[in-house]
Amino acid sequence: MRSKGDPSPHLHRDDAGSGTVEFVGAAALLLIPLLYLLLCVFDVQRSSFAASQAAREAGRAFATAPTSELGVARARTAARLAFGDQGITDPPDVRFTTAGTGCAGPSIEPRLVAGARYTVCVTRQVRLPYADKGFLKQAVPARVTVVGRYALSVDRFRETG
Repeated sequence: MRSKGDPSPHLHRDDAGSGTVEFVGAAALLLIPLLYLLLCVFDVQRSSFAASQAAREAGRAFATAPTSELGVARARTAARLAFGDQGITDPPDVRFTTAGTGCAGPSIEPRLVAGARYTVCVTRQVRLPYADKGFLKQAVPARVTVVGRYALSVDRFRETG
């Protein structure tokens, strides 16, 4: 029943519950991209930690090996184990460059010579989830490269192996 001063019956609608529906809709629209962004950041960060640890461990494994050939094999194994510690199963790329050239320099075969200096470079391509599909293909890169570096100095008092 309308009162005399009430101009329209439609001004007193029952809006109970519509705020909850709007909140859930807005939260879903904001949380899904945020969740995707966090997944990507965590995956890249995990790979970055693994690459840094792998470069350090690969350098130490090479420097303590009895021969150069065994040292390179140990370096690759140490890098693979460091990535395994972070839950990453695909093997990283391990290379040696001359000291001071960084990872952009050409790859060399290191030698266990007393006082030799090298840079150990461990590289991994991180594939971002679903970045190569749909509208994300244009919005974000499908892969991110992470690089770990370690400046290696062979002990100057070691015997040549």
